[in-house]
Amino acid sequence: MKKNIIGFILFLFASVIFLSACGGNDEESGSSGENIEGAEEVVQLSEMPDRPFVFMSQQIIETIDPAKHTDETTTAAVINIYDALVYPDVEAGTIDPSPNLATKWDVSEDGLTYTFTLRDDVQFHSGNSLTADDVVYSMQRLLAIKQGSSWMFSDVLEPENVKSIDDHTVEFKLNTPYAPFVSTLTQLYVVDSELVKENAVDGDYGEFGDYGESFLENNTAGSGPYQVVSFDRSSELSLTRFEDYWKGWEEGQLDEVKIRVVEEEATVRTLLAAGDADMANQWLSMESYKNFENMEGIEVAENVDTSIYHIPMHTQKPPLDDVNVRKAIAYAFDYETAVNDIMNGATQARGPVSEAIPGHNNEAIQYSKDIEKAKEFLSQSKYAGEELEIDFVFIGEFPEHRQFSQLLQNNLKEIGINVNLKPDTWANITDMASDIESSPHMFLVNVGLRYPHADAHTYGMYHPSVHGSYLAASWYDNDEVTKVLEEGRKAIDVDEQMNYYAQAQELIAEDAPSVYIANQTHRIAYRDYITNYKFVGILGFDLNFYYLRANQ
Repeated sequence: MKKNIIGFILFLFASVIFLSACGGNDEESGSSGENIEGAEEVVQLSEMPDRPFVFMSQQIIETIDPAKHTDETTTAAVINIYDALVYPDVEAGTIDPSPNLATKWDVSEDGLTYTFTLRDDVQFHSGNSLTADDVVYSMQRLLAIKQGSSWMFSDVLEPENVKSIDDHTVEFKLNTPYAPFVSTLTQLYVVDSELVKENAVDGDYGEFGDYGESFLENNTAGSGPYQVVSFDRSSELSLTRFEDYWKGWEEGQLDEVKIRVVEEEATVRTLLAAGDADMANQWLSMESYKNFENMEGIEVAENVDTSIYHIPMHTQKPPLDDVNVRKAIAYAFDYETAVNDIMNGATQARGPVSEAIPGHNNEAIQYSKDIEKAKEFLSQSKYAGEELEIDFVFIGEFPEHRQFSQLLQNNLKEIGINVNLKPDTWANITDMASDIESSPHMFLVNVGLRYPHADAHTYGMYHPSVHGSYLAASWYDNDEVTKVLEEGRKAIDVDEQMNYYAQAQELIAEDAPSVYIANQTHRIAYRDYITNYKFVGILGFDLNFYYLRANQ
């Protein structure tokens, strides 16, 4: 089976929620080269069948509103319908932000004012032309709604400081220097402001009504490569190409695309093997990927990932409000079994920032299983001598999540902590994590990188301003860390900047707000008549189907 492996060196030259899937060990997974017992027989196809391209997601498509997307599937939906101001330089094989809707930008000497020049040939699906007013409206809408990627900008940018200079020039004046600003603009998807305003109704945003929230729940206002044909968040998003897309179209690109919700992994395997679907998501078990690797006609692409696979611990919910209890759990967890047996050889994480991201601090503490040390920390806690009980929520339909739940339950039993296992859906888990009271003690999550900077997995997970998202489900609040992160964002000099983020990583890891499990390998399976797949390293960006080609 061929593999498309992009080396780790890619990320050394780069400037870049959902949950991870993993499976059993090599013996269990049938790595001898033969198909796993009971596995599907692959139907041989030399070209793509005469039907829309089908990508299978194992989670529902919660939203197609570009101000609200957070996880991989919603990002995949948004990125195929809308255009961002800047975009990773995919063709060059890097994740550095490069021109997209903006052709160039200038930065003032004090690092506060960014001036962007826009393309003059971009048309929205409605037929309206892109102007600076659309960019201004899109950022102001994002800041007002306070969901999705708004946390990237809310502390550094006031709505009134986003201005249209002329039809094709927009200015952002920041409150303070903000090192990753251009990188974060990969998450600013521009809406057709004229269309949205026409469909806004009375709401909470003054003269802007509901900012088109009700309209964009089921309709779109983008300029991206695809238009929506139909949308059912629980089953399927159907797209067709936008003929007037400003990047143009070439032979072999996908005319029609369906993002189909297929929750059962066995069904995902069957559909891909039968040729009834073309690409499977990255959250399958290792057993499935190993089986696909042994099938002629299916490719499995493997790439070093930038994500952090961890178990956030609710630091404001007893008994996890005591750092000694959290450290006890961190030392009780069996990382070797998790990384080698369940995840099939991933790299154990050291703190919240992946080793594949510039700015990773290799001096941050790395926990390992040590039951005696775990018991010692537990005895130092304010709950010493009490019978402790915590809830662990996990995705019930994912077999590997059950493996992790059993591992955690067995590990913590060794130090006298009872773990209640609570299978649920990802949609319910993210909803629970949005509120401090309903957020669970612990759950399993793989946080993909949103923009190319260590800020994403430090400030973006542990600053109090991001509370209310599954990204910040530990509800961590440390004044010293908050100050260090804020200083890091203000630093203009890159070396000074990275020193702050390195310090933050050490402080965060020492407080153990998460069980940091692994920096894993990103895997995705697809039929071999699909070509030009490009792993990007920002969550969901490899699912921009405009870049794919198909033998037809």
